[in-house]
Amino acid sequence: MTSTGAVPLSDERGLELFDAACRSGEPTLVATPLHLRAVAATGTVPPVLSALAPTPPRRAVEAGDGGVALRQSLAEMSGAEQSQTVLGLVRGEVAAVLRHPDASAIDTARTFQEIGFDSLTAVELRNRLGATTGIRLAATAIFDYPTPATLAEHLLGAIVPEAADPIAARLSELDKVAAMISTMAEDDTLREQLSSRMETIVAMWADLHRPERPDAVEGDLESASLDDMFGIIDQELDGS
Repeated sequence: MTSTGAVPLSDERGLELFDAACRSGEPTLVATPLHLRAVAATGTVPPVLSALAPTPPRRAVEAGDGGVALRQSLAEMSGAEQSQTVLGLVRGEVAAVLRHPDASAIDTARTFQEIGFDSLTAVELRNRLGATTGIRLAATAIFDYPTPATLAEHLLGAIVPEAADPIAARLSELDKVAAMISTMAEDDTLREQLSSRMETIVAMWADLHRPERPDAVEGDLESASLDDMFGIIDQELDGS
């Protein structure tokens, strides 16, 4: 609601406005506070509010250039500078979608849902980033990449593939799994199925990194009795 200019009301203020509306005698009176700059920023000001919050002219830059300028700029930067630039771009677009005046206040480690995104603002962010970067994102991008930071990593890897850190990419995938699991914690049946599957995955990982088993002779030595050990020593001495 705040992104469209509506300002939340306390119970007391709401009752005051309701009483004032009842006393006015006007049949279509609406008593509510509005953030007029936010209303104007939506670009679709209702006619009834046009005199109060005229729609600003649309900026030509909103059409985007397919990411040409961005790619040229990134090509001249170091890896760290590229990451910061794309993260700053995502943060700026997030702030613009939420009608937030200060992009630096956007916490890039919080999930989009925690920040205040819904399905409509998700599509708007997807469109804005697509126009700026030239990357076609799915409508579910904020769920596939649940934080601005992980979304920025994905975009950087798509724009400048050689800049993508393979370790960071895999950690990002694990972050997405963790975020998905956190939303399923209350489903007992699903939790049991996930637990079983994760135990299998952990066991696979452990097997891949388990030291190689000793050869057959070493295995025999481990299981041999004392008599067997003396027999093996005798054989070695005879052979020498």
